[in-house]
Amino acid sequence: MEFLILGVILFFSIHLIPSTSMRAAMVGRLGEGPFKGLFSLAAFAGLGLIIYGLTTAEFTPLWAPPVWGRTLVIAIMPVVMILLVAAEMPNNIKGMVRHPMLLGVFLWSAGHLIANGDLATTILFASFALFSVFNIISVNARGSYEAPAAVSRVKDLLTVILGLVIYGVLFYFHGAFTGMPLL
Repeated sequence: MEFLILGVILFFSIHLIPSTSMRAAMVGRLGEGPFKGLFSLAAFAGLGLIIYGLTTAEFTPLWAPPVWGRTLVIAIMPVVMILLVAAEMPNNIKGMVRHPMLLGVFLWSAGHLIANGDLATTILFASFALFSVFNIISVNARGSYEAPAAVSRVKDLLTVILGLVIYGVLFYFHGAFTGMPLL
């Protein structure tokens, strides 16, 4: 459990830097490339600790998850994948949803938080949910939002198709990388 907690602290601490003045100071001192390299290295180290900590954590039940929790996650995950893809591709979804990645991460973590009832996954998913909400509030507080220029609806269709393909792959292989098969 200690590795999971350490990983969560490292992962989210490093992700708080861009929302502070520390980023500009670090980029000024190190340069953009080295800053991004160190940022990525620390983020991957945190992610590695999270994964190791989650896989080695003792199962400690906190509550009995609702029977419909798993169905909820299966139902919202296609939307989550579309939002995550939308954050990285040109599309019109970004004109409707200001923070597609953060909203996707929130839905992913909140859904999984409901569907699980043990201590380790609660630490993991609650951390991601809280960070997403914090980051949405933080980004919104920085100023007004200018929606990106409209693009062809074909790009929206490609975004949705890619999101659904990724969902299908993750659904099929979920058991291989989480130990919790869905099929």
